[in-house]
Amino acid sequence: MSLVKVIFKAGDYIFREGDPSSDFYIVESGEIHILTKDKVNQTLIVAKLHSGDTFGEFALIDRSPRSASALAKTDSKVMKVSNESYETMLNDLPIWASSMLKSLTTRIIHQNNTMKSLTEALRNSRSD
Repeated sequence: MSLVKVIFKAGDYIFREGDPSSDFYIVESGEIHILTKDKVNQTLIVAKLHSGDTFGEFALIDRSPRSASALAKTDSKVMKVSNESYETMLNDLPIWASSMLKSLTTRIIHQNNTMKSLTEALRNSRSD
């Protein structure tokens, strides 16, 4: 099983949107921002992550290039988990796997609520 502690300085990119993926990460300390760009190239903060949060696992699930960038907002320590270790953790640690699913669900609910708010704001601005 391959778990590697990696240290990033504030301002370092852990990965960028479109990069190939082979690992996911667990935040040990610091703050990580998950970023993407909108259609007019404005940076959007998708999530702000702290100790115990995970990121990068979407790419391991669907094997696609990174759908967002990960930026160390502060000096940060993360555990880099290889694809093989991820599979082992899913099989050998059912409590961890359940926690991972809850985390993913929370992110999707947050995204849905954000979309609802934006749609409502857009509708209201058109009716003014």
